[in-house]
Amino acid sequence: MRRIGLNGGCPYCGGLEVYRSQPKTWLDRACVLFLLQLARCHDCMRRHYRPLVLPTLEYPSRSAKKPTQTIANVEKRKRSA
Repeated sequence: MRRIGLNGGCPYCGGLEVYRSQPKTWLDRACVLFLLQLARCHDCMRRHYRPLVLPTLEYPSRSAKKPTQTIANVEKRKRSA
C-alpha cells in the first residue's frame, strides 16, 4: 500500500527530491477527489501520495532541446588554423 507523505520529503527514504508523477490507473486519477497528488522520490524511485497543498516540483522536461546551430551560423564562424 502506498503511503501518504505529510512532511516535505519522501515517506520511505526521507529524500527531499520529490517530483510529480503521472497517474497510471483510474485510482491514481481519482486521488484528486481526496485532495491528493501522486509523487515520485528521485532517490528511491518509489511513488506515494501527497496532499495538494504541499509543494511538489515539476520534473524537468526531457524534451527540452538545446538550441540548434543553423547552417548560416556555422558558415559565419571561421576556423582558426
